[in-house]
Amino acid sequence: MSHTYYTLNVFTDTPFQGAQIAVFPHAEKIEENLLQVIAQELNLSETVFIFPDNGTDSFKLRTFSPQKEIEFAGHPVLAAGHVLAETGDITLSAENTAITFKQNSQNLTVNLSKTDDGTCPVQFTLQSSAVVDRYTPTKQEVAAFLSIDEHHIGSGDYQTLLVSCGLPYLVIPVSSQEIVRKARLDIKAWDLSSAPAMAIQEIILFSPRTESSETNFHARILGPTIGQHEDPPIGSSMPSFTGYLAWHEHVREGTLTFTIDRGTKATRRSVLNIEMDKRADRALTLRVEGQSVLISKNELLPNF
Repeated sequence: MSHTYYTLNVFTDTPFQGAQIAVFPHAEKIEENLLQVIAQELNLSETVFIFPDNGTDSFKLRTFSPQKEIEFAGHPVLAAGHVLAETGDITLSAENTAITFKQNSQNLTVNLSKTDDGTCPVQFTLQSSAVVDRYTPTKQEVAAFLSIDEHHIGSGDYQTLLVSCGLPYLVIPVSSQEIVRKARLDIKAWDLSSAPAMAIQEIILFSPRTESSETNFHARILGPTIGQHEDPPIGSSMPSFTGYLAWHEHVREGTLTFTIDRGTKATRRSVLNIEMDKRADRALTLRVEGQSVLISKNELLPNF
């Protein structure tokens, strides 16, 4: 049996920008032991398999990188919604169509918008309960393992914090987008720092000073398992990043709307639109919205 799949560029409205994602809309026809093998063969950042759930507006998602199954990521949600609209598995009969995606431990409310340009904006909602710790590596250590000057660390009212919604991130503000792009993780300096002892797995490096007038933050993910020149998607880090923002006292209660990007046109720029609701004694409510572009429709032949 052959299997139809689609490739998309996600968190962008421009072909050949954003993250490259593959989506199999009818994955119930694929044997379980082939899911990881297919993701490894396609070798994209993420491959999404969609399974039917109870009801016509509910679907299960399983997402794989070339190395392993992923617990949660934002890009697959946008890609899956767009493909289901393309295949007719859901009908965009109103300005906003609501469906449910079950992604392992996360049940997401997803809203799809009907547009005339084929980009199919998708917004999903989730809750974030971040654990925030002010005990972090020293500024000297941070400067050493990021290969930047110490005076670039820190930006206005934001400070370096350790934030976790499951995966511990070290969130580091720096003075400009240029510094975000310039930083390179020195693995020897990292190993000699206090970061490994704090169980820090990845770094969210960001600046509120951006080169684009349409964005409020520019961010990048770095870490000991990420290559020097890689610029991986940031969608899965948004619960921790919004928890980081909400921790700061100058971010007042209410709804905060902002736009954050990663990469450049030369390195596949992505743009995420975020809303977060900060309320006392409540988990943070987070809404992530973005566009995607269909790139190809393909067929996996029955040669296995």
